[in-house]
Amino acid sequence: MVNQNSTTTKQNLPNKPPSGNRKRPDKPMSRSERQRRKVKQSFRRKISARIAFLIMTLIAAFLAVTIFFKIDSIEVTATEHYTETELISASGIEIGDNLFTFRTSSIEKKLLEKYPYLASVSVTRSLPSTLVIKAVDSVPAAAVNLTGGGYCLIDENGKQLEQISTAPEGIPTVTGVTVDNMTEGKYLTNNSKSELLVDITKVLKEKNMISDVNFINVSCITDVRMSYLGRLDVRLGQADKLKEKIQMLIHIAENELSPSDINTIYLEDPATVYCPPTTLEKIQQSALPISDVNET
Repeated sequence: MVNQNSTTTKQNLPNKPPSGNRKRPDKPMSRSERQRRKVKQSFRRKISARIAFLIMTLIAAFLAVTIFFKIDSIEVTATEHYTETELISASGIEIGDNLFTFRTSSIEKKLLEKYPYLASVSVTRSLPSTLVIKAVDSVPAAAVNLTGGGYCLIDENGKQLEQISTAPEGIPTVTGVTVDNMTEGKYLTNNSKSELLVDITKVLKEKNMISDVNFINVSCITDVRMSYLGRLDVRLGQADKLKEKIQMLIHIAENELSPSDINTIYLEDPATVYCPPTTLEKIQQSALPISDVNET
């Protein structure tokens, strides 16, 4: 039974938003948080700048390879043995090639391998469009006997340069070293006598004396001999203290002897030098293998 006198009262309550949708007021950032945000922003800007720089560099490199720095001239210093045309052809570089699409060291190596008479090669770029090739020939330092006859010219490092029938004037002949199979660009066989010969020719080249030496005799490594100025029989003994001995020889020839003196110069000890007179015939005997030399 329903009580009709009872009434239901509804209260008008305000609408409340769901607790999940409530908007919280912004909380102010701390000083450390603001600094961290600035650091992050600065880092992003640096990364963006570096990426932009890299892209610009790649674009510039692409333009340089495809459009700019094309070779329009090749300057070559020709040598006595090789012409400009030969050197340019062997380099593999042509007019119109880009100046930066190759390594200069590779061209230098290629030329030295192809032309063994060359002592050095320098390849440089001259902006905006010129390639410069400077080549220098080796200078013969001695004439070594060939097994089959004739001579093999070598430079001061023992590199075989060319085969000739007779020794040229101003190039000393060698006793004690023989070349069996001459190969241009190949070095003398590595043994005590050839090493000794190279040591001597290096000093003579350094002192600019090659053209004044008539022969070098290394047939006995403890009794090394050579002829200097055509009138001095130089006895070096063992080839130690070579620079001191050669310097003393120069001093004696220039200051102690007259231009007409014919002497044997004993330089076994550069501090104690003995210079007795001799004859041109005995000097020529010193060019023979030591076992065949008649000292009487």
